Amino acid sequence: MRVILLLLCLPFFAGAQVGTWRTYTDMKAVRDITVSGDGIWAATGGGLFHRDPDGQFSRFTNVDGLSAIEYSAIARDVDGRIFAGASTGMLNVLDPEAGWYAVTDIARTTEILQRGITTILMQEGRAYIGTEFGLVVYDPLRREFGDSYQKFGSLSAQIPVSGILISGRRIFVTTSEGVAYGDLDNINLKDPENWTSEAIGDVKGIAELAGQPVIATQQALHRFRNGGWEEFLTAIPGGEVLTLESDGDDVLLLTSEALYRVDGAAMVTMIGESIAGGQYPAGSEFTDVSADGDALTVASNIGVATFEEGQPWDFEKPEGPNSNFIRDMTVDADGVLWAASGFASGGNGMYAFDGERWTNFTKSSHPEIVTNAITGVAADNSGAVWCATWGSGVFRRDADGTVEFFDTENVPGFPGVPGGPDFAAVQALHFDERGNLWTLHERGPANMLGVRTPGGQWQFLSDPSLAVDLEVVTLDVDQFGQVWSVIDDGDFRGVVLLDPNNTPTIAGDDRWTRLSATDANVLNAYQLVTAVAVDLLGDVWVGTDRGLRTVFNPREPDRISKTCFNTRCNIEGQYITCIAVDPVNNKWIGTKEGVFVLSPDGSEIIAQYDTDNSPLLDDEIQAMVVHPGTGVMYIATNRGLSSLATPYVEPVTAFEELLIAPNPFHPGIDERVMIDGLVEGSIIKVLSVSGDLVAELESPGGRVGFWDGRTQNGEYAPSGIYFIVAAAPNGSQAATAKLAVVRK
Repeated sequence: MRVILLLLCLPFFAGAQVGTWRTYTDMKAVRDITVSGDGIWAATGGGLFHRDPDGQFSRFTNVDGLSAIEYSAIARDVDGRIFAGASTGMLNVLDPEAGWYAVTDIARTTEILQRGITTILMQEGRAYIGTEFGLVVYDPLRREFGDSYQKFGSLSAQIPVSGILISGRRIFVTTSEGVAYGDLDNINLKDPENWTSEAIGDVKGIAELAGQPVIATQQALHRFRNGGWEEFLTAIPGGEVLTLESDGDDVLLLTSEALYRVDGAAMVTMIGESIAGGQYPAGSEFTDVSADGDALTVASNIGVATFEEGQPWDFEKPEGPNSNFIRDMTVDADGVLWAASGFASGGNGMYAFDGERWTNFTKSSHPEIVTNAITGVAADNSGAVWCATWGSGVFRRDADGTVEFFDTENVPGFPGVPGGPDFAAVQALHFDERGNLWTLHERGPANMLGVRTPGGQWQFLSDPSLAVDLEVVTLDVDQFGQVWSVIDDGDFRGVVLLDPNNTPTIAGDDRWTRLSATDANVLNAYQLVTAVAVDLLGDVWVGTDRGLRTVFNPREPDRISKTCFNTRCNIEGQYITCIAVDPVNNKWIGTKEGVFVLSPDGSEIIAQYDTDNSPLLDDEIQAMVVHPGTGVMYIATNRGLSSLATPYVEPVTAFEELLIAPNPFHPGIDERVMIDGLVEGSIIKVLSVSGDLVAELESPGGRVGFWDGRTQNGEYAPSGIYFIVAAAPNGSQAATAKLAVVRK
């Protein structure tokens, strides 16, 4: 019988189960906050977080009850409910008794294209929700929407609402064109004529000052008097004006650089210090402010901070990667995930994840790495991580934190770029089976490839028949030591193959082959080759903008097979973005429409994941890598990192002890029993105490296998003691374990 391999719910390794998805996002870019006695709630570009009064953080993402990942507004009502609005229009509500639930009405509105939620005001048990098309009212007790207002007086229809204030029996809304107000006792505010508007320009914030509505533009503060607006403060302090917040009899004015208090006499006092100061990361900006009693809390693009007199702003954020963009990943010998975030215009350093905690490496936190533009990562057998950079060559970071650079200053011939010979832009790097480090150089004026031997000798190479100064993508190395480089340049698009003839530092015996992307008899792409990966059998898999291609004999590189065009495996026409190979030789194919998992020979789709059928953060995949010791597949998108615990774990080389869980096993209650400790391709049999065959199982091919508790006849096995026998395919070794089956 066939064992189901995916989406199981069994203990598998510390902290995860097979089929478990997790989400890892950067939450430092805070967009909106609400503060009360139970702490700080924040809406961020990577989900929501809560910081309790003791300083402990809780993260909430799409695997924790939310329906989106990019949140733009958050509010709390007097009963402790949390209302979070997303840029998609999705509204999530945390009920203290029932947990999270989703309100989909706004997001599903098809008549309106721009449906994002911009702000939320809680008043008298109702949520007044500002959107990109107007204002809607939601009743959380009835869980239903009331009125929707899409035009305010003479302001444009379906204009985004930036702020809401209820003062007395009037409701005010602010927009990029001006401000409008209506009477809450008017039963027909849907009629634009029942709103009074003033086209005063882009209004940044609204609040109450001594009981009077006040609005802020970039140039001035205006106070509402006698049914109209008069200038109240004309000298706005430096920085872009962001918002206003009521604080007792005063109002708080927040700009991108600083926080100010404004009193009824238009006296302005700065609170704390400017975030534009040198002690804060470059580009730091405030985003929101909240007043709760005597506590003032500010939000920024680097976290949240509470004001303390005489102290600098101490920004905090939940643990996570330093940004939501990942270009490349690797897993080192200790099982630590390393991720690179760099690209041509910059980057956010690199991130390390040990399965529980993240460590972020930037040039400000770790000056020894010099740059944040880290474009590629690769781990060697010593525990060191090697990093490609955009402009600073290559560096090695040893396990003890020591960093050594290799660039134009200390490696003769190290390529720079035209017009910048000291600017060494390395796009990718990869170790071959012999321990040679291969580097791929962007726009090298003389050489495209570099190689460093285990002994430390460098050599730089290029196809003499091909133009130099090429724009490059990525590379991999096959079992014969041949280097497959993906090129995307006006002079050539496709794959350049180098056979160094087992002498990588001797250029005279090199053989070069070019595979054009658009050659109908070879790669047959529309325009581009996008990815390349070598599998466990030595076959080379090439991704294009038109589908997947396979070279089953790398010694004959022009004999290329079109992969996955039959009815069981039809991904022809997909734009391939990346390829990963798991420990049992399945192919994980990243595309612009999600992830396809192919069988080892590529003839069958084992699984397919996208945002419709899984918690995947985005359908366009940037990079993937598997942790061979746990089977966790990490999937990077522009919106953050997802992981999926799979059963595809690196097998043991020899049987020692089979681990069975759960034991005892309750068929029909426990979904599966896991068998851990298998050699590659193990044959698994379940035997009764009398030696009768109860079931024979197919293993995934790696370290673990599963039994659903059914016999060969498809019935649940009766209570009793059973023997699990696992044997190597050739019968050279075997292992046995006991399993108790308890039927209830």
